[in-house]
Amino acid sequence: MIRIALAEAGIEAQIEGELLQGAVGDLPIGWPTAPRILVAESQAETARQIIERAEERQGSEQEADESRETTRCLACDAVMVEGDPKCPRCGWSYEGGDE
Repeated sequence: MIRIALAEAGIEAQIEGELLQGAVGDLPIGWPTAPRILVAESQAETARQIIERAEERQGSEQEADESRETTRCLACDAVMVEGDPKCPRCGWSYEGGDE
């Protein structure tokens, strides 16, 4: 997302360590394997501003998604009525049963 936002602003960026996020095993977790965004020093301040705006947009979108959060059936993904443990589409229930 950040690379695309920077590219749209005409800033060439390279993501260092991008593939390490999916690595499993002996690699340490955290800062040593976190991806880093590299841009030309002359464009660093502009890149920071673009990244801040992109993060603010993403944060507000996530807040909106959380406020619209609904309960969905784990079997068929249908929207379930608030407080009703049984799916109106397939009959699956959170309460379990003999099935």
